[in-house]
Amino acid sequence: MFKHLNYERSILSLTASVQKHFGVKAEHSPLPEFDKLLEKNYKNVVLMLFDGLGVSAINEHLPEDSFLRKHLVCGISSVFPSTTVAATVTAMTGLSPAEHGWLGWDLYFKEIGENVAVFRNSLQKNGKPAADYNVAWRYIPYKDIFKQIEEVNGKGTAYCVSPFSNYHSKSVRNICKIVKRLSRKRKKKYIYTYWYQPDKAMHGYGVKSKQTHEQILLINSEVEKLCKKLKNTLVIITADHGHCDSKNEYLEDYTALSAMLKRPPSIEASRALSLFVNDGMADKFKEEFSRIFADDFILLTKEEVFDKNIFGYGTPHPRTSDFVGDFLAIATGEKSLFIQREDINFIGVHAGFTEEEMIIPFIAVETEKGKRQ
Repeated sequence: MFKHLNYERSILSLTASVQKHFGVKAEHSPLPEFDKLLEKNYKNVVLMLFDGLGVSAINEHLPEDSFLRKHLVCGISSVFPSTTVAATVTAMTGLSPAEHGWLGWDLYFKEIGENVAVFRNSLQKNGKPAADYNVAWRYIPYKDIFKQIEEVNGKGTAYCVSPFSNYHSKSVRNICKIVKRLSRKRKKKYIYTYWYQPDKAMHGYGVKSKQTHEQILLINSEVEKLCKKLKNTLVIITADHGHCDSKNEYLEDYTALSAMLKRPPSIEASRALSLFVNDGMADKFKEEFSRIFADDFILLTKEEVFDKNIFGYGTPHPRTSDFVGDFLAIATGEKSLFIQREDINFIGVHAGFTEEEMIIPFIAVETEKGKRQ
């Protein structure tokens, strides 16, 4: 059932290796292949995360002799859900989704009685501001890896380059320029980068689309150019999750199911749906949901979710349990269950349990040691 989910060899393991290398206490097992490379003590460790760039997409769009495929060490696991919120917060904390609580795009906060898009601090139902404060940061704050590393090694030893950071980036080329500039700084350092492609192209046009193909070719080309310019640097390329194309279903078409829900689904309302059911309706809901979607979704009770540790190991954040409803519906095939047609109508999707969504790359490029920069 969960054969593609392996927290011992996952994006969580990558962060644990970085923490270990920079003297930060790691709560989870590192990735041995990464540790071996880190033993060479490069001046710069760069981890570049490209949203949605799963192994299946790399193999689909790049020839065997392409730069990224030539340097692919192995495939590793995303976290669950296989989605940006859960995976990138894991990458930036070294905590499992269970521990950090940022489980998915929309989470139900009992304090305001609403589903909130945590990255945007907006209401799920209409996109308006959720509150005059950042709801997620008030109730599920975390210390990121950049602060963790600098507390041990001093200022200027960890950097984040993304469209949302102080080192603001507007393109893959821009990210690479910033990395090159930061790599020249004298201290040994960790540089993490994030870019939202090819995820955006996949959502809008599909996994095998021309638009997706162009984005992946661009990433391959720009990263190759960057690595040729760097010295004494270990560059890791990975993703938060992969993608698969979807056959969309809509909860509004199933009125009997909708009538049994207290509120709209949350976490990832298409492929990892947290379902809060009206009192006394659990058995009837399970029967009806299974009748319709048994071939396309796994339906787990809240107790089963935590017994099976699908959000990872470690002590769960006190709020994690609040975000999981009476049931969690997890996609295992092509079908996705959106709330209504007026929601974003994605072609490419993620957050489920398919191999395409779950397996991400561990790509490693060792640049020449040369003279220390």
